Amino acid sequence: MKVLLRGVHLDLSDNIRAYVDEHLVAHIERFADDEAAEIDISLVDTNGPKGGVDKECRVTVRLPGFSAVHVTETADSLFPAIDASRDRLERSLKRSLEKRRDVQTNGLPQDLSADVPTY
Repeated sequence: MKVLLRGVHLDLSDNIRAYVDEHLVAHIERFADDEAAEIDISLVDTNGPKGGVDKECRVTVRLPGFSAVHVTETADSLFPAIDASRDRLERSLKRSLEKRRDVQTNGLPQDLSADVPTY
């Protein structure tokens, strides 16, 4: 899987990079075990030195055979924004994988779909 991490209007320290790897990328990798999968992460400080609730974590996940999933979360610091985006991404990816599974089995559970004849 290819991981693209960038900081917009802020410097990415080793601390932030390690946090993103441990708390975001590691959780999303279980959905994407393909080399063609891509995670694009942008950490943004929208107001700059003015302060306020302005730290954003924008994540786009591209999986082969699926449409891209994009999530943007805003918080007062980067760490809660990263955690919130991870939670939303996990829910979205699970939902899209379940929809794909339902389409492939005509809405039947996996164990019953083998007994249904196809015409």
